[in-house]
Amino acid sequence: MMKKSNKETPHSNNVWAGPEAIKHFLIPKHHITPLVELPAVLNPFAGDKVRIFAKAMYLLPLLSVKSLMAAEMLASAQKAGDLENITTIVENSSGNTAFALAILAQYFGIEKVNAIVPADIAPGKLDLLRLAGAHVSFPEKNQSGIALAKKEGEKKGFFNLGQYENDTNPQAHEQQTASEIWDQTEGDMTVFCAGLGTTGTIVGASRFFKKKHIPVTTVGVVLDPESAVPGVRTRERLKEVSFTWENEIDAVVEAKTKESFKKSMELCRAGLLAGPSSGFALAGLLKFLAAQNGKLDSLRNQDGEVVAVFICGDTPLPYLDKYSTHLDADEF
Repeated sequence: MMKKSNKETPHSNNVWAGPEAIKHFLIPKHHITPLVELPAVLNPFAGDKVRIFAKAMYLLPLLSVKSLMAAEMLASAQKAGDLENITTIVENSSGNTAFALAILAQYFGIEKVNAIVPADIAPGKLDLLRLAGAHVSFPEKNQSGIALAKKEGEKKGFFNLGQYENDTNPQAHEQQTASEIWDQTEGDMTVFCAGLGTTGTIVGASRFFKKKHIPVTTVGVVLDPESAVPGVRTRERLKEVSFTWENEIDAVVEAKTKESFKKSMELCRAGLLAGPSSGFALAGLLKFLAAQNGKLDSLRNQDGEVVAVFICGDTPLPYLDKYSTHLDADEF
């Protein structure tokens, strides 16, 4: 029989054991998510020596990229003593951050998580939050969920981690996401692309590349003003975010609802179970590459290749009812 262990790292057979096994299993920094190259059928630039890789961060234990910064924000707050005498975490979220917090908070001594979510949250995401034990509420019409969470966080026994302004968010992606991808591509990456929600992923990645003096072009994808994709924002809604993302990245492109869900569907049918925000990032990356108008040479590495990576943030599972709504009958 396997001996009990208090180690944070798994047994060589990927067995997690000991009294805090689940906590250590859930912490994203204890995992390396796969980097998977897309086939030519999903990469229209393959003939131009462009390689596109999906960073499958939805394969973290809590099924989303948001669990990385959720865990790091809790750990940072605990280290700073901010969680002393706190019983309730309150956070504005499109769903994934609140879900991760609802599961993780118990391992940091927190009893409850109050999730303030948008009125149009996907039913599947709402069910996940309730499954995780989160208390769910909605801001009033024209009320900022970010401001509401901050105000409620001032109550006795409450604390707002503030993912839209907490620098631990981009720090987590600087220290893990960007560093991990750079190692996985063995220094060959030339383009990094992510959808803009809290902007923590792109800001953290940009910081990593700039500090290391690495010539990677960072591409942020914003939501078309008339569109809706879970987890990402329009330029107008990005004004609520405190990070100076516009100063950090090299290019910005827009993506729309239908193309995001279609690219997500195509990824799923190829075998990568990536949700609509993943399709959103891929759609934006392809637009960026197409806009180079034959000037891809400036994006090539020393081997003459463009190596582009985009973030796959979560799965399609909470949004299954949306695909038939946004895609044509002959597509879905």
